Amino acid sequence: MTITVPNINNQYSLRTPAHHFVQGGRDVYCFTLDLRTLDGLLPHRVENDVVHEANRRLTPSHAKKIEMYVDERDDWLSGSMLLGIGERAIDFRPYPDENGEENPNIGELRIRGNWASTMRIFDGQHRRKAISDLLRRLSEEDDRSDKYEALIEESIPIVLYVEDDIIALRQMFADASKTKSIEANTVTMFDQRDAFNLTALRLAEESKLFCGRVEMERTTVSRTSQRLVAVNQLASTLKTLDVGYNGRVRKDRNDAHLMNLDQLYERCEVWADEFLPAARWEYRGFLTGEISVADIPRIRTTSFAYNATVIRILAGCYHEWRKDGSDWRALASFFKDACLEPNRGAGTLLVDAGAVASGGATPFARIQEVTKAIDYIVDQARN
Repeated sequence: MTITVPNINNQYSLRTPAHHFVQGGRDVYCFTLDLRTLDGLLPHRVENDVVHEANRRLTPSHAKKIEMYVDERDDWLSGSMLLGIGERAIDFRPYPDENGEENPNIGELRIRGNWASTMRIFDGQHRRKAISDLLRRLSEEDDRSDKYEALIEESIPIVLYVEDDIIALRQMFADASKTKSIEANTVTMFDQRDAFNLTALRLAEESKLFCGRVEMERTTVSRTSQRLVAVNQLASTLKTLDVGYNGRVRKDRNDAHLMNLDQLYERCEVWADEFLPAARWEYRGFLTGEISVADIPRIRTTSFAYNATVIRILAGCYHEWRKDGSDWRALASFFKDACLEPNRGAGTLLVDAGAVASGGATPFARIQEVTKAIDYIVDQARN
């Protein structure tokens, strides 16, 4: 439980149970703050495009995204906010253990003076602003009082480092940001709120083409891999299938798909198990048994069909072709006779489309080249 008291004559402005430990030679205190108290942590200056003290430039869109996430989710989640504080502002009073002796690790943390100006946030300013903006907005909306009352009683973890040197805090922020980010394949497997992640996982288990041929442990496939694509690449390809290569899946569209996952899966399954095998022998061979996973590394050196970018191009072409309801069989027939061999020159489909350099062995992955290639291929197929 956090207890706050008025700041009068250098009285304590924050008293809370805390866990004390040492990390990197610094004293550190862990505790929680309810959102009502955290709301008072905002500094006097919050400006966009300006770096103040130990904070990076504040990005309003990032803070707004967090605000909407907390607003929309009752089961929201937040990591710890990292703060620094001067040694003189700290008064830690250990609790006695079972023998009546002071326990140096557990006790009551007391912050002297005005804690809102004493502490410096060096990681978490976007969450701080998001929570402040959300509470202010909810307090002004009469029909959101239940959400407001629930939020102000919830808490966020705080990690307080005894360090108030700005240069050191900036370095600590840089050090903290070096933590390895979550791999794309892990996000695909774990994020159950993305309809395309769920569909990619289902295709990896049930599709005649992709079952047993999707890489789950890595974010890409090597030339020697016996997998067609990584699961995160498949999820991105399905988004291309839905909104085009340049398209963006908006939240309302994703939510609609989540409500009708079977419908989304069926559309993607038609592309995977009917269109692709009809379009290329490299895929059809898996369904007929003429090609096994052991053949994938060999065919990958002689055909672009197993390249992740080319698979997305096929999805992009399918999307553009189907926008007016055209039968995909005509597009599949066009691809069926195309040359997808690497190291070829003009007169081959991907080179003429600008997706591969003449004599090249690797497709371009930049948006502009891929988009132009899709438009070119669809135009050629229609003509």
